[in-house]
Amino acid sequence: MIKIYNKLLKDENSVEVLSKGFSFLILKLIGTVFSFSFTLYITNVFGKEVWGLFALAMSIFTLTSILGALGIDTHLVKFYSQEKNLDDVGIYFKSLIKAFVFSSVLSFILYLLSEPMVNNMFKEPKPELLTYLYWVLPSIPFWSVIVLSSGVMRARKLNNYYGFYTIVSRFLILTSIVLLFSFTEIELVLKVFFYSLLFISLVSIIHVTIILKNVTIRTKENSWKFLKQSIPMMLSSSILVLMSWMDTFVMGIYEDESEVGIYNVAVKITSLTVFSLQALNSILAPKIAKAFASGKKEEYLNLISFTTKLNFFITLVVVFSIVLLNRFLLGLFGEGFESGFIVLLILCVGQLINSMSGSVGVIMQMIGEQNKHQTFIIISLVINLVLTLILTPIYGGVGAAIATVASMIFWNVAGAVFLKINKNIVTYFKPF
Repeated sequence: MIKIYNKLLKDENSVEVLSKGFSFLILKLIGTVFSFSFTLYITNVFGKEVWGLFALAMSIFTLTSILGALGIDTHLVKFYSQEKNLDDVGIYFKSLIKAFVFSSVLSFILYLLSEPMVNNMFKEPKPELLTYLYWVLPSIPFWSVIVLSSGVMRARKLNNYYGFYTIVSRFLILTSIVLLFSFTEIELVLKVFFYSLLFISLVSIIHVTIILKNVTIRTKENSWKFLKQSIPMMLSSSILVLMSWMDTFVMGIYEDESEVGIYNVAVKITSLTVFSLQALNSILAPKIAKAFASGKKEEYLNLISFTTKLNFFITLVVVFSIVLLNRFLLGLFGEGFESGFIVLLILCVGQLINSMSGSVGVIMQMIGEQNKHQTFIIISLVINLVLTLILTPIYGGVGAAIATVASMIFWNVAGAVFLKINKNIVTYFKPF
């Protein structure tokens, strides 16, 4: 054990992953505190039905935002992680314009279709969802801007800023204002959500301008070719988000708002298990991209092995703690939420199994295997969709959870096997 510890101290990459990953973890904890505080406020003041409607609106918001970003944020991580590309400022601003216009068009189309959607898509019409969509949909282009801007910060290893914009900022402002004024009308809460994203997006653009030290749309790259290369990353990211929110959305089709609210709270608590993975991936992605581009195979193999082991042990501790404290955690959100225990347990077991596979998605995208990664994700989506539609009407939240876990396990294991066989890269957990 002492030898391993000493080795880590001498390994600059491991020390950097630990130090910057820890900083990101702190930011993630801060963001989670505000996010959970917001959820607690809504569930205790407005009830689980309102939270269920908010969760449905956020499922539409999140997926459309990922589609609107066009995968450019991930491509920017690869691009700006290489020193030779730092002078090419124009690709950021051209990409920003394309993403903003595209996400605005998507939002407008959904806005026009929102009324028939809430009346015809669900087993029981949900016209009350319109109020949420009328404020959430116009927020989408601004969140796409924030995602792209944070991609540049992630590439330049400014992990604290990346974590602040993507995890902390929106709930920091939203929760602070909601708690300060103790809103009792949900529409006021939605208005704050919109204006906070508008403000944060403007600040993020100014921040990236300072980082890149220039403002221009001139670029040495073909911006349309750059966009074309980003699409596979967008598809992978959007499908992953679709899988993570599909269960909530399908629950909304077959179940009432209160059941959706209970299910989404269980999902929210389970999100605590991915803290370490997100923290480690935030610094791992640009380092792997840079090491791979430089041909330093031993360097990125050591990084992958180290982060996989660290993530597994942290996830194990978190899962054990959640299961042990399940009644307390679920009870915080109000009466009736304790019924989400089985869903919580299934999702936690799934996350523990996934942690053993390592950072499969990030690795494949950073070494140029985004198309193969996309294939695995698409297959997983099909598995998720089929199982969700079959199991949710029969078993409710338990069925939705099983479908989600099964699909996540498939793409993680398939990716790990592919990397081992074709690239001789071991991403999965090996105790020795």
